[in-house]
Amino acid sequence: MRPDQAAFRETFRELVETDTTLSNGSCTLAAERMAARLRAAGFTDDQLTPFSTPEHPKNGGLVAVLPGDGSAGGPILLLAHLDVVEVRRADWSRDPFTLVEEGGYFYARGVADTKALGAVWVDILARLRAEGGTPRRTLKLALTCGEESGDFNGAQWLVANRPDLIQADFVLNEGGGGETDGQGRLIVQSLQVGEKTYQDYALTTVNVGGHSSIPIRD
Repeated sequence: MRPDQAAFRETFRELVETDTTLSNGSCTLAAERMAARLRAAGFTDDQLTPFSTPEHPKNGGLVAVLPGDGSAGGPILLLAHLDVVEVRRADWSRDPFTLVEEGGYFYARGVADTKALGAVWVDILARLRAEGGTPRRTLKLALTCGEESGDFNGAQWLVANRPDLIQADFVLNEGGGGETDGQGRLIVQSLQVGEKTYQDYALTTVNVGGHSSIPIRD
């Protein structure tokens, strides 16, 4: 394993093995750990903004900013949610909060939704900062809590309270996907162009009544 691969694996492991369920975990702790990795790569305190609220101290998040020169346009915002759905231990043959690689797959709660993505974003920004240079666009990263539950929506909080932190020309988030040839060459890239929504309906029907064994015409 190359040093850069080992570095990513360690970031991924730490994020996955930090419990971020609503009942027992802490997105705030996960955000602090990712901030520490970015700080170690050279990010300054003014480029890292952890956030939480007194009402939801464990549902915090992080915004990181890598300044660019703007020659290619406005900022790009990278998004990932830190929280994961609840775990019923009896349903798992492995510890759900221990990263396991087996048969070419990773197993643990959150490896697909979306801690792999969050670890990728952190790893990319850490590498860019450590290597020096200035990107042609400012790169912003928002790691938030509350995608899996309605307890506290970190992305919504940022929009309402700190829109300056996340202002961007466009956003890269989960929902798309792609495939490579295994050597780094992109074969296909899919884009998400819509999102499912939620809607309740209340229906009232009226008829003359009867029995289900002899249904009436209406």
